[in-house]
Amino acid sequence: MDTCSSGDRAPDTTWYFGSESDEHCCRHESEKRLSLHQPWRAYWPPTSCKTKSAWLRSEFPEVLSWRFDKTLPFDRPWRIWARSARALEEKARSVKSTQDSRARLKTPILRSAALYNSDVEKSTLDWNLKSVQSAGMSFLAPLDIYQVDKPYLSRLPSGTNFPRTNIITSDHRVEVFDLSGHESSFSLADSGFEFTKSPVRMQQWNDISVCSQYIPQMEMWLKDHFKCAQVLIYAYNFRGNDPAEPGSKSTKTPFFRAHCDATPTACVRRLQLFLPEQAPVLGKQRVRFLNIWRPITTPNQDSPLAVCDYRSLNPDRDLVAADIIFPHYQDEAYEVLYNPKQRWFYKKGMDWDDVIVFKLGDSQADEAPLCPHSAFIDHSVPNGTPARKSIEIRAMIIG
Repeated sequence: MDTCSSGDRAPDTTWYFGSESDEHCCRHESEKRLSLHQPWRAYWPPTSCKTKSAWLRSEFPEVLSWRFDKTLPFDRPWRIWARSARALEEKARSVKSTQDSRARLKTPILRSAALYNSDVEKSTLDWNLKSVQSAGMSFLAPLDIYQVDKPYLSRLPSGTNFPRTNIITSDHRVEVFDLSGHESSFSLADSGFEFTKSPVRMQQWNDISVCSQYIPQMEMWLKDHFKCAQVLIYAYNFRGNDPAEPGSKSTKTPFFRAHCDATPTACVRRLQLFLPEQAPVLGKQRVRFLNIWRPITTPNQDSPLAVCDYRSLNPDRDLVAADIIFPHYQDEAYEVLYNPKQRWFYKKGMDWDDVIVFKLGDSQADEAPLCPHSAFIDHSVPNGTPARKSIEIRAMIIG
């Protein structure tokens, strides 16, 4: 264990957004998890007596000096740092739990149970929807360790014996239903997602064109679509199975694990991070946090996106909060436990103007607040289907 000598001066860490005493975050969410240990706090934010700091000063001094600038929301240098750090490592470290890594939970992680809505199941049967069996969708493994240690994923460069994550997964075959022809039966309010049309067409897809053309056009489309007062797009990602295009810093591989990108606590923090001056006022208005996903390779995708209908979810049993650690910021998302009652959907043959809009969070309590989602491999696509490429943006819909 690292210890500080009396001569060590504790560095200023007030720049780090996500302190344990953050009283602005959702109190009921925080209180539910007060007893959980957060292993990553042993090495971040950095202090002079933490071995992680010494390693970073030697290999990645820019990690310690970089500061978030709200006027540059798409500046995400940790992606380059992570790639460089992996190149320095002799071999990848495997994640091993210090406890029995396959012990099943004796009781649900979260106690109170939500009522399962059978309407989704009935509609799926009545419509006789076609479906595909996913080759194996990953979920958080229901391990005893997560009753003690909170799951986490670090976006910092590795380089010490501290693992990048303590998340262990289990794979399940999941039936994913094609909702083609029934898109209007699923809504953001009830299901947490909607399949709709967004006629924003691009000739080229790269970081420059997305920032200069796509994002401004999508802000206009979202403002019109939701009839809202303000839209802020604060993040975007390309995802693809092919290597990143030269010059692109934003292509990530499809993510084959069920998850939700934010918790209520994370939504409050994001509002404070990106709109600090407006946050006190905006916190009294309705704010929706949305992901807008669009395929670039059309009409077939070898690994499309599946979304879980919120009405088929038992949120207090199926969702487990997990920390995501950035250099400047403690984010929080939900990992998803497998539940055979969950119902997953996709749309086969999405065209260039098809988008999936799904919720990350919503301050209005009487609607579905979120939508678990995951990529999956679709073995029913024709031979020769090009590797998937897609783009997603994350937006705040205010008012």
